Amino acid sequence: MPTEKGDKQAVTIWMDKSTLAKIEKLAAKGDITRSKLITNIVEVGVEELEVMNKLGIWATARVFEDMRQWFRKRHIPPKEQDKEKTEE
Repeated sequence: MPTEKGDKQAVTIWMDKSTLAKIEKLAAKGDITRSKLITNIVEVGVEELEVMNKLGIWATARVFEDMRQWFRKRHIPPKEQDKEKTEE
């Protein structure tokens, strides 16, 4: 399989199976490929991060995400974390 095609390049990522299942469900609902949906999500995310960076709030947002994950790991039992993942 070629890793480049025109101005595009293949990228391999790893994600939770539950996240992938959600992506597949949303792609089917939107009648687009899983790859296209992931591309769209990444492009929107990059655009948002660029805006946050221009406003000087990217670093702040990163700190809050780190804090959220830290608290989640330490204060939510693993079984509850799994339950939250399936409810998302």
